[in-house]
Amino acid sequence: MPYEVTQELEDELTMIQRRIIDEEKAVLVVFEGRDERVQESIINEFLNLLDPRVARYSHFQAGEINDPRTTMKTIGHEPAKGKIAVYDRSWYSWLKPSHIEKSDMLKVVNDLERYFTSNGIILVKFFLDSVKDSLESSGGRMNGPKGTFLSDDHDYEIWNRKTSSKIISETGTPTAPWDVIKVGDSAVKTTDSVIQTFLDRVKARMESGYPASNLKVEPLFENPRKNLDLSKTAKNYRSDLARLSEELNRLQAKLASSNKALVIVFEGWDAAGKGGTIKRVTRALNPRGYYVNPVAAPSGEEKLHTYMWRFAVKMPKAGHICIYDRSWYGRMMVEPIEGFCSEEEYGRSAAEIRGFEKFLASTGCIVLKFWMEISPDEQLQRFKDRQENPVKQYKITEEDWRNREKWDVYEEYIDRMISSTNAEYAPWIAVESENKKYGRIKVLKKIVETLSEELD
Repeated sequence: MPYEVTQELEDELTMIQRRIIDEEKAVLVVFEGRDERVQESIINEFLNLLDPRVARYSHFQAGEINDPRTTMKTIGHEPAKGKIAVYDRSWYSWLKPSHIEKSDMLKVVNDLERYFTSNGIILVKFFLDSVKDSLESSGGRMNGPKGTFLSDDHDYEIWNRKTSSKIISETGTPTAPWDVIKVGDSAVKTTDSVIQTFLDRVKARMESGYPASNLKVEPLFENPRKNLDLSKTAKNYRSDLARLSEELNRLQAKLASSNKALVIVFEGWDAAGKGGTIKRVTRALNPRGYYVNPVAAPSGEEKLHTYMWRFAVKMPKAGHICIYDRSWYGRMMVEPIEGFCSEEEYGRSAAEIRGFEKFLASTGCIVLKFWMEISPDEQLQRFKDRQENPVKQYKITEEDWRNREKWDVYEEYIDRMISSTNAEYAPWIAVESENKKYGRIKVLKKIVETLSEELD
C-alpha cells in the first residue's frame, strides 16, 4: 500500500518549504543506513512529499574516492538558497572500515560538515537503523535490476554494528547531529518519524541558527615567501624550457592512466606573471587533459551557494589537470580587505580551506599552490609598460592602481594566508618572479618533480 501522510504533517511540510523559500534557507538532508532496499523505499516516500521545484535528489555510491570530480559532487550538489538537497548516501559512502580507525579521516568529514553549517546550510543527518526483514513488505518494491543504475548492490561495510557506532559518536556534533531512526515493520511509522524529525530539526535551526565561530587565522606552518631572493635569473632558459616541457608532457601521459588528478593554483601580485607562466605550462600539455579556470568575483548562481561551491563543481576527473588563475584564496585576501566577507567569515577561512584541500587530497588529487612574488618597483614598471602598450592596455585597470596603494595591507594578509594554509597535502611554493623567465622555469620544475615523485 502506498504511504499516506496525515493532513497535519502534509500541511506542516508545505509551510516549512514556503519558509525555506521565503527566508532563502538552504537545507541538506543526508540518509545513510545498512539496508539498501529499506533506504531507497523511505527516501522515495520522503521525496514524494516534497515540492520537486524545491527539492533535488542525489545518489552517491561507494568507491568514488578515486575520482576527485565525482567525490566533490558531495559539495557540488549542495542546496542553493531556498532549496532542499536530499542525499541518498554521502561523503560517508567512500569510507572503509580501515578509515574509521584513522581519526584524520573522520576529521575530514567533521571539517566538511562544519563548513556546510558555518556557511548557513541546515544539515539534517538520518541513520536508518534496520535489521534483516525490516519493511520487508515494501523493501522489494523499489529494488532495481542488479547491474543497472537503479540498483546499488554495494555492501557498505562501514555501517556494521561496530563501526557504525564509532562513526555516529565521532561525527555526531552539536551542529551536525545524527538522528537514528529505528526501522520497524511499519513503513508508515518509520516515514512519520523521518518527517517529524526533519520538521523539528529545520524549524529549530531556522529559529536559532548556528553559533558564531571564534576561529582565527593563525600561523601554523613555515612561510616560504620569507627571504626570497628576487635577483635570481634564468641562465639556460630555452634549453630548460624545452627539457621541462618534454618531461611534463611525458608525465601527463602517465597521469592520464592513473587514478590521480592534479590541481594547480596560481596566486600572486597583479602583473606578477601568472598568465605567462600558465601559458608555458599548458603549451607542454595535451589540451584533452587539462583546463584553465580564470577566477573573477562570484556572480549569478554562484552567489546562491557557499563560496567553495563554484570551485568544487570544476574539479578534475581522474587523470586530468585543472589550473586555477586565482582561486578560493580570494576569501583570505581581497574579500576581507575590501569588506566582501565578515570578520567571522574571514576568521574561519583558513580552517575551512585546509579542510577543503584535505578533502580534495583524500580523493587522490595532487594539489600545488604557487605564489608569484615581485617587488613594488617591478610591479610599477610592469604597470607602466602595460599602459604604454596598446596591445596590453586591457590588462591594467583603475582597480589595479587602487590595489597597489594597499600593498602593505595586502602583504600582511598574504603572509597570514600562506603561513596558515601551507599544509603538506597542499603546499605553497613561493616563486621569485621578478625575472619572469626564472619564475616560469621554477614552476615547471616543481610540477615535474611532484608528478615524478607521485607517478614514477
